[in-house]
Formats: sequence, C-alpha cells, structure tokens
Amino acid sequence: MKALLLMGGFGTRLRPFTITKPKALLPIVNIPFVSYQFELLRIYGINEVVLGIGYKGDEFKKILGIGKEMGLKIYLSYEKTPLGTGGAIKNAERFLKGKEPFFVFNGDILANFNLEKILNFHKEKNAFITIGMVKVSDPSSYGLIVTDDQMQIKKFIEKPKPEEIITDTINAGVYVFQPEVLDEIPEDKEVSVEKEVFPGILDKGKDMYGYIHYGYWLDVGTIDKYRKANFDLIDGKIELLYKRTDEKIEKKEDSIIDKSVSVEGKLIVDDEVFIGENSVFKGKVIIGKKSFIGKNCLIENSIIFENVVIGDNCCIKDSVIGNSVFIKQNCEIKNSAIGDNSYISEFSKIYQ
Repeated sequence: MKALLLMGGFGTRLRPFTITKPKALLPIVNIPFVSYQFELLRIYGINEVVLGIGYKGDEFKKILGIGKEMGLKIYLSYEKTPLGTGGAIKNAERFLKGKEPFFVFNGDILANFNLEKILNFHKEKNAFITIGMVKVSDPSSYGLIVTDDQMQIKKFIEKPKPEEIITDTINAGVYVFQPEVLDEIPEDKEVSVEKEVFPGILDKGKDMYGYIHYGYWLDVGTIDKYRKANFDLIDGKIELLYKRTDEKIEKKEDSIIDKSVSVEGKLIVDDEVFIGENSVFKGKVIIGKKSFIGKNCLIENSIIFENVVIGDNCCIKDSVIGNSVFIKQNCEIKNSAIGDNSYISEFSKIYQ
C-alpha cells in the first residue's frame, strides 16, 4: 500500500525556523519530525511513500536518506508553484494510480493513528473517501465535519460562527482515498481538498465517511505546539520512535556534562555537547549536537538546536534556539524563538 505525505507548505506559523529549513526536518527530541511519520507508516507495513514537496525542495534529499534507512521506498512529487492540498494530491497522481486505496497525510500532524483500523473501516463502508477525525474542546478555529449515526459525512462547516458549532469533530489530517478520487481533482491548478474537493464530491452523492481517532493527535503548526510535541514525547503521552526513560539525564557517550550540573526535571543531550560547571536545568530541556553551554547558566523548558554556543551566566526559559546561534555571556531570553545563525550580544535581554 502507498501513502502520500503533503509537505509542500511554507510553514509560516513555524517561522523563523522554517525560513532556513522545511518543517519536516525540524528536530523533535533531536529526531527529524518526518521520521516519526515514517515510523508510523513502517509499523503498519506501508513501505511506499510519496512526498508532495515544493518549498525548499532541495532539502528533501536528506529526507530520502532518512526514508531509505528506515526501509521505505520514497518518491518525490515536486510542485513548481504552490498547488494547495488538492493540487498537490493531483500532482502526485502518477505515483498513486492503481486499483488499491491509498493514504494521504497532512505533513504537520504528529499522531499515533491506528492505520489498520482506519483502512478496515474504509473497506467495510465501501467508502469513496474516509476522513480521519478527532474531537477537540474548542472547535471554533477548525473546519467541522458533521456525520450521521453511521459516520457517513453529511456536511462540512468551514470557519464556523458560534451558532454553527454543532459538533466537536474536526479533520485530523489523515485520509483514505479510492484511486478514482484523483479524477475529481483538476490538473495544474491550486485547489484545496478540504474547502473545494471534498464538498464537491459530497454534492455528487459519493459516499464519504469519518473515522474518529481517540489517541494522541497534535497539529505541530506553531512554535507553542512545536514545543508541546517535544515535551509530550518526553512525558510519554505518545510512544513513537523516541522511548521515554525515567533517567534525569539522557546523553550520548561523547558529550561532556560537568559533575556540578544540576537537573530538576529532564535533560536530553545529543552528540558532542559540552555543558560547563554549575549550570542548572529545570523542567524539560533538549540540546542538539555539537552545542556548548557555558558556566552558571539556567535553562528551563527550552529546546536548543545544533551547533549553538551559549556563554556563561545566561538564562533561557520557555524558548527555542535555532541552529548555529551564538549567545554571548550574561544574556536573558524568555518566551522567544531565536532563528538560525543569530548572534546575541552580551547582556542582551529578549522577551516575547
């Protein structure tokens, strides 16, 4: 069976980090985000994966390597111009044609979908399209999906007004398509599958069903949700690729942490990291490869990418620090996102 991952977006809500790197390659607990999606597919025996790409397409050569290492066959479907979710699916038609249904995934979702159950449901209902759904406490900012008692989709409500919120089920970003669905999408045109294709198919009387996912689900589309994804994995709220431990410090063997370092929570350290004396780590802290943390630093509930230098006496709280950032001594950074290759002068104070 095949799957299509839609990864052609600009990732604007995750700027500044997506200015230099596609969101699929952003690290989650020091592992590229896309690896978690690949792992879910691998678990369910889906070994042919099409990547719908556009923005920073050259970077996806790295993703090819990640997929091959995980035993997957990866195909790239490149968009010369942005085509939207529907257009991206149509653009990948040459890889997806056949007699069997296929999965489609939004590229910014971290979830532990049971793909076997979703596929079996799709086949039992003899559905044209099955849309994975989740229940949310506040559906006002999402597109709603209204179903009957048999889970057949009856209506889509985009950007609902308060009086239109008649359900708490929303699109979870996973679909099963019959191959004939591709015939319903126009070629070489920017089109939204959610706002245009799905309602059009529903108007034609095609059988569309919704399957509710009750497990872990997160749209990793903002800085806050990105931090949450990292911390949820550390907490064991989702078990996928990263394996939670009860150790206060998880580090690679070639990293050096001074014996005087204090950890009140969880510290995860990748390869070739140095942490100086008397530094304190609180909450959850993740540090990427080849980073240097000086003396007497306080770092709390933050994510540090690769090749970062943090000078002595710095305080960093509730922040994400991008790749190759140089922070001189005596700086304070709180509730902030510092983009790749930034230089922060000594005694700087950055608060969002």
